[in-house]
Amino acid sequence: MHIGANVTQPIIEPFPIVMSTYLEPGWIERFAELWEKLGPETKTAIIDLLGEDWSFDDKRALDFGCGAGRTLKHFRREAERAELWGVDIDAMSIDLLQQTVCPPFHVIRADYMPPLELDADSFDLIWSISVFTHLTDSSIPWLLELHRLLKPGAILIATFMGRWTSELLAGEPWDEDRVGMNVLRHNHPASDGAPLVLISDWWLREHWGRAFDVIHIEPNIHNQSWAVLAKRADDVSIEDIERPGPDPREYLALRHNLRQVQRELEAAQQAGREEVHAERRRGEETLAAAIEAERRVYEQSLSWRLTQPLRAAAKAARDYRERRRPR
Repeated sequence: MHIGANVTQPIIEPFPIVMSTYLEPGWIERFAELWEKLGPETKTAIIDLLGEDWSFDDKRALDFGCGAGRTLKHFRREAERAELWGVDIDAMSIDLLQQTVCPPFHVIRADYMPPLELDADSFDLIWSISVFTHLTDSSIPWLLELHRLLKPGAILIATFMGRWTSELLAGEPWDEDRVGMNVLRHNHPASDGAPLVLISDWWLREHWGRAFDVIHIEPNIHNQSWAVLAKRADDVSIEDIERPGPDPREYLALRHNLRQVQRELEAAQQAGREEVHAERRRGEETLAAAIEAERRVYEQSLSWRLTQPLRAAAKAARDYRERRRPR
């Protein structure tokens, strides 16, 4: 079997990015609609990366991060001769899949951190599309959990981003010498696009390559890179994967990620200051409006009208005394 050997050109053209920024109102609804349409293309990319010699006959495969079945549901024909699983952290998505496509598929919900209640060395294939693009502190634990689930020599196809999305997501040109595994927007929830993780090919080969043989990295399918990996039998720990390698770019990338985080903090602080000022202005305007409304009510009251002559006389007396004051 020659996994990925027949791939010489991008399998699927990169899809057009239809939003200019993750902060653009309504972006997530438009992105979700576009993302859902990519299911058939994603299946095609997976099949092509596996190569002509691959067969699903009597295989066990897992879609890690299946969501609501965007890709998984297009493998219904393969599910007739293979055992296909889907895993996702979103309970609503898993409930929907259980109600609509099980059987022939099997699905379970994942927690934030592994493990999964699945047997070790039991899967022939796992794919994970646009998942490690958002995992931060859980990234390496999940990578090793997929390693645990795969049979020796079995295949993991995982996507990562950076080269094709740096200007959009990081606001800067791509430079792989300053990107290892750089995390942006670390604490953003999924409803706001989740954290964003940029990874360089060299970093993946160095770190993921300690648990997998890197067979092939296919560039720019749907604006992401697709890594085709084969499980190595070595037992590795989280510390083994995280340990910096000898490449000096390891430290350049860490330093640059620190600068990126500093820029994010400065932007958040500036946004916070602007919001405080805006809130203060809104408060002052609200108070002024309330005082004005109260004044108008008071001026229209009977007591105000009845005492109008007295106020006019008092003002006239003040004016007279002011005129008589020696200069």
